[in-house]
Amino acid sequence: MASTQVSPAPPTENVEAGKGKEGRARWGNHLEFLLATIGMAVGTGNVWRFPYLAQKNGGGAFLLPYCIMLAVEGLPLFYMELALGQRFQQGSIRVWHRIRPYFKGIGMAQIWVSFLNTIYYPVVMTWCIYYFYLSFSDPLRWTEDNCDKAATDYSCCRNDSSKYYWYRQAIEATDNISNSGGFVNHIVICWTISWIITYACLFKGPESTGKAAYLTTIFPYMVLISLFFRGVTLPNAWEGIKVFFTPDFKKLLDPVVWMEAGGQIFYSLGVGLGVIICFGSYNPVRNNCSRDATMISLINCGTSLFAGIVVYAILGYREHETGIKVKDTEGGPGLAFISYTTAVATMPLPQLWAAAFFIMMVMLALNSQFAQVEGSITPLRDFKIFQKIRREVLCLIMCCMMYLLGLPMLCRNGLYVFTVFDTYAVPIPLLFVGVFECIALAWFYGIDRFIKDIKYMTGGPPNIYWILCWRFISPAFIVIVLAASCITQIINPAEYTAFVGCTKFPIGNLTGTPNWTTDLAYPTWARVVSAFMVCIPISIIPIVAVMNWKAPIMPIPEISAEPVISTHTITMEAIRDKDEEIPVVIVNNSIENI
Repeated sequence: MASTQVSPAPPTENVEAGKGKEGRARWGNHLEFLLATIGMAVGTGNVWRFPYLAQKNGGGAFLLPYCIMLAVEGLPLFYMELALGQRFQQGSIRVWHRIRPYFKGIGMAQIWVSFLNTIYYPVVMTWCIYYFYLSFSDPLRWTEDNCDKAATDYSCCRNDSSKYYWYRQAIEATDNISNSGGFVNHIVICWTISWIITYACLFKGPESTGKAAYLTTIFPYMVLISLFFRGVTLPNAWEGIKVFFTPDFKKLLDPVVWMEAGGQIFYSLGVGLGVIICFGSYNPVRNNCSRDATMISLINCGTSLFAGIVVYAILGYREHETGIKVKDTEGGPGLAFISYTTAVATMPLPQLWAAAFFIMMVMLALNSQFAQVEGSITPLRDFKIFQKIRREVLCLIMCCMMYLLGLPMLCRNGLYVFTVFDTYAVPIPLLFVGVFECIALAWFYGIDRFIKDIKYMTGGPPNIYWILCWRFISPAFIVIVLAASCITQIINPAEYTAFVGCTKFPIGNLTGTPNWTTDLAYPTWARVVSAFMVCIPISIIPIVAVMNWKAPIMPIPEISAEPVISTHTITMEAIRDKDEEIPVVIVNNSIENI
């Protein structure tokens, strides 16, 4: 009769104790995760994109489609991605590969979109760094006092010095996208600074990103609150806020309004980029991701609303001081670098409020930048070939690559190239990714299995609302928004706004306009680049699906029943009259598979 003796087990990884699967990095604590994820969601778009979209699309009435899209698109998918990352403890590619090998393309598409987003988004931070530097000049560089009286277009500068400085001296804009004009040296310097800061905060992964989030997430809120109290006490501030909230319910009949609300929710929350899956994978398995997703999403949207109040209070003051109507607000970057700078120049202590605003914008951009680069690196680190490369080295390689690819946006036509990326690289591909995510989860991984996962991770199952959203409501709304976006692009192809100069002194051989800009059609090469950025991530998903359609599907054990597996050796006597060591597997402290 053989006697058995089990040798002592080596230490095993305990995911719930904070030691990751295969040595996976972890957040220092739950607060670091919350701050980093809030920082990822709350970016510069909350300050300049949302307020402009709201005012343009019906004011207070825009909040209705915005909140509906949050409820049926943004929040359900944010919750889903966060739960998937937490459940599988891996990056986006591995998560979708484990669900089904032919869905690995979803993760690859997410990396592609995140990579493109990371190429152009730091340009925003670059402009903000430059304007933060300018904020210490006295008088401020964009004021009328700095207009060159000897210049032939002196009258143009006097008419609108902020706009003049932005186009003629800050970015030195050319008259069209095909005329690069060469690099703008001070923008190149600020671009380099932005990437050095990004690498310094990222090279250690969540350990360093989580620590940086204490500053980069909390400080912008302190500044925004300070700007709020200063803004609402300025003359005519409440008239500006009134313009922001005055509803125009007729706008709700325009499908473009609903399309822009859905696009803003997707872009703002970062759904579909793979970043949320990445951040969730750094959490322990047992964590209330339902509570986290709801809280982070509501904070993000609440911040957009709060920032809109701050911005329009200051624009109301601008109208009081300069006569420029609140409704005559620049969209996109112009809101920050033209409209806001015009207003702050007339405020008491203008240097203080200019510096506060632009350092806030730098911090907001940094947070989003951290997340996007992390979302590109983490899925790669899940593959053995990249695990052989030290994280610091891989992070340096990725940052250098993105630094070089973004150089075209530092030329004098950089604003126009930025607009191409901002219009095509992210919005439509994200919607496609969102549809396939819902299909893969609800109809292949299985809602019932996902309910069990969430019950194990959070202590309770998701309610019927989440289940209906994941299975039916969310993909239906995303398809509607996606179809509307595509139809709009076909009927009214996007144009870019080019700087042509004031009426009296236009640049080049162009005709100046009262607002100094005109809308131009994209040239053929720009359309080809745009089509490339849209089609590549969309085509990756079906191509990878076809290539992996017959790949074996590995069974995924129930999370609550996953055994603690450790390798032991067992010594058995009387085997061929001598002792032999035979490897066995101990499953839940019982010997199996001998």
